[in-house]
Amino acid sequence: MHSTEMPAPNPELREYHRIRFPISERPTFLRENQTYAVIDVSVRGLRYVVHSGSFPKLHDPIEGILRFRRGAQIKITGTVVRIQTNHVALHLDKDISFAILLAEQRYLHARYPMWS
Repeated sequence: MHSTEMPAPNPELREYHRIRFPISERPTFLRENQTYAVIDVSVRGLRYVVHSGSFPKLHDPIEGILRFRRGAQIKITGTVVRIQTNHVALHLDKDISFAILLAEQRYLHARYPMWS
């Protein structure tokens, strides 16, 4: 490899730390009168599960309400960046508050010390 060549990026590396949620603690994403379980969240993204109905398409703009179980509620807008099996990944137009994410992570670590 020449010094000017960069190695290929690892597709598993994330730009932002993600908070994964146990099933019983998953936030919900309300979109077009449908409620979806959210698997994980980061400052600029989220991933949710679609069990039935129509899937969005890659690059579709999406908007809705993200509701955390402990009360925080955020209006979000973003773009579909990945669809895998029944999971939809969004890149958000605006950051989710770091304070909200930190509170969620602290709660999960306190309640589920073995959860990572």
